[in-house]
Amino acid sequence: MKTTAALTVPSLETSRENRCVVNRRHAMRFLLLFSLCPSLFAQVIPLWPDKPPQFLENPPAEVREERGTIRNVTVPSITLFLPAADKRNGMAVIVCAGGGYGGLDWKTHVEYAADVFNPKGVAVIGLKYRLRPPHKLDNAGIQALTLMDAKRAVRLVRHRASEWGINPAQIGIAGYSAGGNLAMNLAANFDAGDPMAADPIDRESSRPDFAVGLATWHWRQKESPFVFKKDSPPVYLVHATNDGINGGTPIEMPKAIKADLEKLGVPVRMDIFDEGAHGVGNLIPQRVKNGFPPAKWPDLLLEWLRTLPGR
Repeated sequence: MKTTAALTVPSLETSRENRCVVNRRHAMRFLLLFSLCPSLFAQVIPLWPDKPPQFLENPPAEVREERGTIRNVTVPSITLFLPAADKRNGMAVIVCAGGGYGGLDWKTHVEYAADVFNPKGVAVIGLKYRLRPPHKLDNAGIQALTLMDAKRAVRLVRHRASEWGINPAQIGIAGYSAGGNLAMNLAANFDAGDPMAADPIDRESSRPDFAVGLATWHWRQKESPFVFKKDSPPVYLVHATNDGINGGTPIEMPKAIKADLEKLGVPVRMDIFDEGAHGVGNLIPQRVKNGFPPAKWPDLLLEWLRTLPGR
């Protein structure tokens, strides 16, 4: 007599259990991928919903090079790198990449910063500010244009802070090289906002709650061009003694910034390292992993901020 093997059909309950296991595995993989590479899930938001002020008509296409440098920016935006919801501590840092106002070293300065700050509960907001080229401006002109972008970025983040799990009183700005120039420019030239503005974002203050300058640059000058105020935010500076030798910025620049702020009674700290040169603040993964001293500046910053009155 010929026998036939029985066909086992999984029960509905078993199928549900299997689906749950698969869904949990997918969720775990997603969370692992998110923690390892938050840039894959970053949200990009234009600073202005329509054309920005002083918009350049018929611009060349924006370019992102293979190594992560962005050029030809004419439409400024912010990119959100948010920590996991259960890890957020309410702090956000708007990061301005360097590149001499002609490019943005986005991968090294923004994405690597997110990799370090997000696990600490700190949101990183990458600011893609406008550049020259394509804008044809002198030094003062590009500083004025990018200051407009930085002010709008702080206002926008503050306006939508609750939506992103950010404390509106813990929004800082940090910049590398030319980005540090922009961060110091904002620390000196913020405003309280316009309470009568039609756009509710423009009613917000553009004052950052702290400012960070990493190898702060001003066309290799030694003198500080920034005129700070008594209500300028606390400033944290990082510089290397071997910067300014082959390009970059002489250490006299941040020392002058520190002296000016001390005269005004504004909290300021400067950490000086004997290595790192003009890339002293770069949070390259290998540096972070191997404990490269300048790569510890995020922890030094957070520790210092906690010592300030009202924190």
